[in-house]
Amino acid sequence: MSHTYILGQQNSPSAVSDAVDLKLRGTRDGAAFTAPWIQALVLEGRVFGSGNGATALGVAAGTFSDGALDTDEFDYLQTIPATVAVIPVYIRLCIVTVGTALETGFHAFWGGSGVAHATNVAVTPHNLRPGSSNVSACTVVTIADTGGTAFVPAGLIARDVAMMLTPAANQATAFIPQWSCAQAGYAPVIEGGVSPTKQIAIFVTGQAETGYLHHVWVELPIARVT
Repeated sequence: MSHTYILGQQNSPSAVSDAVDLKLRGTRDGAAFTAPWIQALVLEGRVFGSGNGATALGVAAGTFSDGALDTDEFDYLQTIPATVAVIPVYIRLCIVTVGTALETGFHAFWGGSGVAHATNVAVTPHNLRPGSSNVSACTVVTIADTGGTAFVPAGLIARDVAMMLTPAANQATAFIPQWSCAQAGYAPVIEGGVSPTKQIAIFVTGQAETGYLHHVWVELPIARVT
């Protein structure tokens, strides 16, 4: 027979260096404390994000693809090298203006072969633990003109679309397309390959739309998932 012991540390938790044994922490009645895995990865410096608009960090709204989904016009293209695996965590589209009635929202795929047009906004992904020395191994571009090399979808991460009209002056935009792994209950694990064979592409559909696109992902050394 084995016994499991929990150290009651409700008010004064211990913090030690890496690779030091600790008892499982719990409340005084023995309920265990656990940290969400993604938050633990944030502490480790393994979670990255981008929040583009007209610029890499979205100081002003960007202009997305005009019309239906066009696989050679990228609103977001992330190329994943063979050294890492990426787990999408959160995608949100913030729409500032829309034009005529048309499908509005985003389609997020994994796949490959995409090459963005030379006119694009290059993004340096930010680490959600700014003090970490880890940097993303991925290459990210956004708001690229039409005329690049077409992306070939291999699987769907998420999509959120609806018919939308320009709201009247006294109306707020009610449709805020978004996806999170917490909401869905799952997330794909996209192992990198020789560039550009493994990519994440997000396409924003609609007519004359402007806004911001937010993406957050976990990025792990490939050895941790293979």
